[in-house]
Amino acid sequence: MNKVAVFDLDGTLLDSLADIALCANTALEISGLPRHPEEAYKGFVGWGVGRLVQNMMTPGDYLVHGQRVRADYEMLYSDLCTRGGHPYDGVPEMLRRLQAAGWKTAVVSNKPHAMTQAVWISTYGGALDMAVGQRDGAPPKPDPAGVLEVLREFDARPGDCVYAGDSDVDVQTGKAACLYTVAVTWGFQPKDVLKAQNPDALADSLEELEKIILARG
Repeated sequence: MNKVAVFDLDGTLLDSLADIALCANTALEISGLPRHPEEAYKGFVGWGVGRLVQNMMTPGDYLVHGQRVRADYEMLYSDLCTRGGHPYDGVPEMLRRLQAAGWKTAVVSNKPHAMTQAVWISTYGGALDMAVGQRDGAPPKPDPAGVLEVLREFDARPGDCVYAGDSDVDVQTGKAACLYTVAVTWGFQPKDVLKAQNPDALADSLEELEKIILARG
């Protein structure tokens, strides 16, 4: 049986808020709609691109412009994903150390699957063994389907694996998959929100997260 460290992507491994906000605000501007401050997008993300577009528009604007804004956002952000993202400092090195210690490393994200795969290739390469994004017809997180797909791929048992993410959705995902679940505090949601979800552990730094994962091995 393999040990697998499964991670959320945005806000956990990838410092993507500025890119998301840039592409979203540009898509809004194309349709003549108002922009939002970058910080506001912390409350808009986490549930996939469909919910992101809904969250950044009024119901009336969404009804009229939603499809166009989503299409423009996906075009703009997909291009950024293929050109490379911004991993948090030390993330690729941490992932490689986990691999050297015998762990498989994977991402499960509510980002569309094509974008998730593009970030995997352009930004993390061999430091990640697998990346699963949101696909049409598949339930998004907090449904554990993506995490369980990863475990099947690596012939791993939940008790031998760890899930780490930066949101309430992630804590719910890890628990639903019956994995030891770590909430990281450097991402998009406040620490008190994460603590309210009762994760198995909190990590305030990459070093702390790495120690928690290795201790589970």
